[in-house]
Amino acid sequence: MLYVTTRIGRDAFTAHRALTENRGPEGGLYLPMRMAELTAEQILEMENKSFGQNVADVMNLLFNTDLDGWAIEFAIGRYPVRMVRLSGKVTVAESWHNPDWQFDRLVRNLAKTLLQSNDDEEPSSWMMIAARIAVICGVYGDLLHSGQMKRGVPFDIVVPGGDFSAPMAAYYARQWGIPIGNIVICCNENNAPWGLLHQGELRTDTVSIRTKLPKCDHAVPENLERFIYSVLGAAEAKHFCDAHRRGEPYYLQPAQLQRLRQGIHVSVISQHRTELMISGIYKNNGYIPDPYTAFAYSGLMDYRSITGESRPALILAEESPAFYLGMISSCLGISQRELKERINRS
Repeated sequence: MLYVTTRIGRDAFTAHRALTENRGPEGGLYLPMRMAELTAEQILEMENKSFGQNVADVMNLLFNTDLDGWAIEFAIGRYPVRMVRLSGKVTVAESWHNPDWQFDRLVRNLAKTLLQSNDDEEPSSWMMIAARIAVICGVYGDLLHSGQMKRGVPFDIVVPGGDFSAPMAAYYARQWGIPIGNIVICCNENNAPWGLLHQGELRTDTVSIRTKLPKCDHAVPENLERFIYSVLGAAEAKHFCDAHRRGEPYYLQPAQLQRLRQGIHVSVISQHRTELMISGIYKNNGYIPDPYTAFAYSGLMDYRSITGESRPALILAEESPAFYLGMISSCLGISQRELKERINRS
């Protein structure tokens, strides 16, 4: 597969550059020259493949490699993602089961395998998106195999919106043919995604509000340029970049707004609501979520209350709750030591 950038649509770049560089020669973000497509048969075959093989298939498609499931399992482990079923047909896919207890470790190991290198370098932004696409496909195959999802039946996916790499991964997976219904993007008090996708306006001159969810503390979401390019094209991506550079508001025309928000819903969740949801999830399900999972669950509940939708939903949990002992123990009213013991028993 060849790549272009959001600012150079006329030239092709290698997959290796997209894997190793964050931005192209003129500062643009890499993305595939043509959208990949999976046949209905290929999607159904995911049910009978291992998680590692489904991840390998995505990596091979995006980076012109020839990996198999064994190579992926050697890099990221045989069971790097574990499923937790919550009430309301909600599945949490914990993608942090590795020595670092973080999804980022999975991405770094995948990148090293693709590059055949032992260097522990920071993965490119496109590699982060590619890994999330691969995880979505691997999780979908596992859910089909376990009977938790049915072939061809749509499910919603819930992601944070501070960095648009997660929404972009869900967008690509849906474009490829994975039956994703709505992509629910969650934002906190830094509610730029809501302003853009509900009102057609984005302020580029504001300062981010600091919260207990720093990954969502972006006044202008990272990777938003990719999303605008993918949906509205190169000219509109340039319009966005020009407005951002000048610190001016970025506006969408009504037809553009309709295209950009198709199949997407944005929820705004306060820090206080997130903290209440941590205790609520534990009380109702006996499950200890990390704050971002509780944040996403809150956004899903808002989306369902507004739309009346009740289809199955998937939340990707990318960090262990052990990183947030202070916040979670305060929400549950227990000591950090007791919380740590409960996490280790789960």
